[in-house]
Amino acid sequence: MISVRWADGTPEIDAAVAAQAMKFAVEYFMRQMQCGGIKGRVERGIGEDEGRYRLSFRCHDRELTMIVGHEGEIISQELIMAAPKFRWKRT
Repeated sequence: MISVRWADGTPEIDAAVAAQAMKFAVEYFMRQMQCGGIKGRVERGIGEDEGRYRLSFRCHDRELTMIVGHEGEIISQELIMAAPKFRWKRT
């Protein structure tokens, strides 16, 4: 299934696919993207990974990594959820 399209060399992923993978509601995912709460990164594979891309999304305690083929198919994905960091409050 093709989940990623390429527009001028830039990947475009369906928000519903990314939101579901991050275990977010689509509306929440879209709001976080618009206000800069979700950071993204694209890396192009070289050598034996030529033709593949790694898309990474990070928001608060979650980091999603997707490996995408040149046709736009998701080859693999991994969601890492870290424990929230405790912050001391000054009184």
